[in-house]
Amino acid sequence: MKTLLSFLLFALTCLALASCDETGGGGGFIPTGSILAVAEKAGSEETIKVGGLPGSVPPGSTVEVTDIDTGQTKTTTGASDGSFDPTFTGDTDDSFNVVVTDGGEVIEDIVIGVTLLSDSVEENLAKLGSVPADIEIRGDRAYVVNGFSDNIQVFDLNQNPPDLIGTIVVPPNSNPIDIAFLDDTHAFVANNAGQSVARLNVQTRVCETLIVRAGQGGTTVPCQSVITVAGMTFEDPVSVAVTNGRVYVTNNNLDENFEPAGNGFISILNAANNQFITTVEASGANTTSMAVIGNTLYAVNNGAVLFDADTNEFTCDVDFPPSIDLVNTQTNSIFDNIPIPLSPENPTVCLPNPLVATPDGRFGYTGLGLVGALLKIDLQTGEVINGTDNPIVLTNLDSLNLTADIAIRDDLLFATLFGTDQIAVVDTDNDEVNPFPYIAPFPAGIRAFDPGSNFFDGVQSLAIRPGVPGVNFTGPDIFFITGISEQLGSVDSTLGLAE
Repeated sequence: MKTLLSFLLFALTCLALASCDETGGGGGFIPTGSILAVAEKAGSEETIKVGGLPGSVPPGSTVEVTDIDTGQTKTTTGASDGSFDPTFTGDTDDSFNVVVTDGGEVIEDIVIGVTLLSDSVEENLAKLGSVPADIEIRGDRAYVVNGFSDNIQVFDLNQNPPDLIGTIVVPPNSNPIDIAFLDDTHAFVANNAGQSVARLNVQTRVCETLIVRAGQGGTTVPCQSVITVAGMTFEDPVSVAVTNGRVYVTNNNLDENFEPAGNGFISILNAANNQFITTVEASGANTTSMAVIGNTLYAVNNGAVLFDADTNEFTCDVDFPPSIDLVNTQTNSIFDNIPIPLSPENPTVCLPNPLVATPDGRFGYTGLGLVGALLKIDLQTGEVINGTDNPIVLTNLDSLNLTADIAIRDDLLFATLFGTDQIAVVDTDNDEVNPFPYIAPFPAGIRAFDPGSNFFDGVQSLAIRPGVPGVNFTGPDIFFITGISEQLGSVDSTLGLAE
């Protein structure tokens, strides 16, 4: 799902400049109460929203909220969906009295404290390998792909904190970057520098087969068998997807300066015998993320960026506009393309990646490589609803950031913000950013608490644990990795209120 190019460009630039400063319900939320007071983090001058989830109060009812410690009172009316959310600025140690009156009768009179989004985040749960690139969850295990360590760590999520139960090793200098599962036993990993794909047995934790481009050189140990394929079979493989008995691998196809050497392409393997089938040339450059819906595979052509060494500024490269190719997985051919025009008004809104589809397969959202924002595409009609001219903004477009990864559960989208150490939330029903009770992004690293810091953790990739929190498992439901501090973290999106 991730491209190492944007990760390295962003990380190395920020480290070299010691800057990159920032200024400035549904889907698993199972509260024990429908009325909450919420703040991002502890403090005395924090924004506090005292609100109710849809259905918490009768529409049109009168809601009176009083900060008991200051005496400040705000009165509002229940919305048509039964929600409300007056905003206060105050101390997160304060308590609030909420009185709901309907038809002259008091139907609710409660006192509540403040729930902190920061309390739902746990950092530094485990040390990861060098340059962690991807985290995926299968069942009750999390798999972390470590690029420069050439391994995949396996964590048991039933333990608190997650317990490292094993490591799967791929050949040296492979730079594994993405993992996708065939079933509960086998997974495939794209090796970005190794020009190869490794078939792993995640139960025995061994590399069973390495499928590698001829002439690559280097050792293939510890993989048990090797299949060498002649020709341009892999060139900077970056993402892998498994569907209909086949393995699809996107290839950036970049030169030594990380510029497009031509169009990207997709390598296709037989998942049963690991044999190479064919390649499909993409219609654009820097092919990366994929989403599979039925018999259609959507492959993102990232495009490229330009870097001015004199000003230390990135801009979109208009010679390589992004797009999405539609591949028929029955015929392994591209049958359509969705162009994503660049915007002169937003010169840093580009490099769309990754692409994640809503559960019904209707809409696709992509992160962006230089800013904290999202694009939205109607995958059925090909319409770019929120393009580079009107992206869904998560952080200031004037500041360098990276929407490194996104994941969707039901109607909630979670997005990691690499430069500001945050995990933002979007309601995909209406594309509202930070919907109540998620009134701000989850603070998940140094810069979230100190926006002016020259240091940051680099919140990179995240994965959502399958099942219902409080029903199928206890504890956090989202796990994330940091690219700079190389740590495993977690988020309890129920805010600790799951039954």
